[in-house]
Amino acid sequence: MSAAALRRLAGARGRPTSDAQENTNDPGLEKTPGAYDDPERRPLGERCLLGFGSTSGPPALPDYFYNNLHQIVQTPNAVMILTEMVHDARIVRMNAQHLPKSIRLWMGDSVGHWEGDTLVVDTTNFTDKTRFRGSTENLHVVERFSRLDDRTLLYRFTIDDPATWEKSWTGEFAWPATNDKIYEYACHEANYSMVDILKGARERDKEQAAAKSAK
Repeated sequence: MSAAALRRLAGARGRPTSDAQENTNDPGLEKTPGAYDDPERRPLGERCLLGFGSTSGPPALPDYFYNNLHQIVQTPNAVMILTEMVHDARIVRMNAQHLPKSIRLWMGDSVGHWEGDTLVVDTTNFTDKTRFRGSTENLHVVERFSRLDDRTLLYRFTIDDPATWEKSWTGEFAWPATNDKIYEYACHEANYSMVDILKGARERDKEQAAAKSAK
């Protein structure tokens, strides 16, 4: 990561993003002032807007716990990639041009083409609300989907953002086929956790105020 990116991360005061990591040293409570004053200050996954970590992609990374299945649907003009976690669906427009830079999307603007038997997906036009691992809205992701065998896809991705990393980097892992069902992740339905999180923070505010006045 570049020196400029490290300074940017050290001074970040924005809203937590979909890949913001939990602080395991603080049992359920962030110490950032105002972190629980507004639901829009909560991480995107907690608000059911995008998957946790970078499950929604790109790059689409596993969370190592559950809901790691994907479904790919191909039509003559587009490819849809459905991620089980938080029901994210990406639409890859085939053989198309990228949208104008003024149009920024949660998961970027994905266009695809075939190189032999490999599906290549080029994604730009990210929003600064996601910031994959501290990246900027100028993040550029190239994904390659190729078959290892009849029941295994090789998922390979290359990350580039000169404002964040000193050079591009690449990762890959296998997507095995499965006969298991993909379940709906109805995150918004009865999302009482958000209400309870904010209520708990207000109770903490009262306890802290009482403790301060008692001194």
